[in-house]
Amino acid sequence: MRRILCNGSYLLTLVCMGVTFTSTQAQRKTPRDVVMESNRQELDNLLLRKPILATEDKSARQAVLKQINDDFKTLQVLNNKLMSEVEDQGGADYKEISTMLADIGSRAARLKSNLALPKVDEKKEKANSELTTSAALKDRLMEFDKVVMSFATNPIFQQANVIDVELAKQASGDLATIIERSGKLKKAAAKLAKK
Repeated sequence: MRRILCNGSYLLTLVCMGVTFTSTQAQRKTPRDVVMESNRQELDNLLLRKPILATEDKSARQAVLKQINDDFKTLQVLNNKLMSEVEDQGGADYKEISTMLADIGSRAARLKSNLALPKVDEKKEKANSELTTSAALKDRLMEFDKVVMSFATNPIFQQANVIDVELAKQASGDLATIIERSGKLKKAAAKLAKK
């Protein structure tokens, strides 16, 4: 049984804190409101999220925070289901694997656009031989799992006060790798499903 590392409670806490910010906006600006707005901006920086500039539209900001939290958790849940499918002794359902990889790729792409992680030089993987056997695909999926777990357990997402450029670059690189590999593995799984 694989454990789910959905430590998105920090992100969920931030979403809940955002609800508090909206109720005070309707009132006149007090020193407390100024401090809360400053805290909101600091939270944006901690999340390394692209800021939503329209202060009137707090619901859009909350929706983005909720989307980040959902994608972060679902990425891990899908990866765990994927690994369960791969480790299944009764034989893998390659069509299901292909579907899960497509979903992982789309969620990773959305996370990349919602998180303002630093740009890293994307290392294009060398063209490998086609994954025509289930054993070769299983090996690649195990490597893929390591990248997803590296992204999910990055201290920048796990600890509230961690702001480290190197960790942010690592998260960005892991996310780029997830997006690239999920597409390649999805195609390989789809081909194996047709056999």
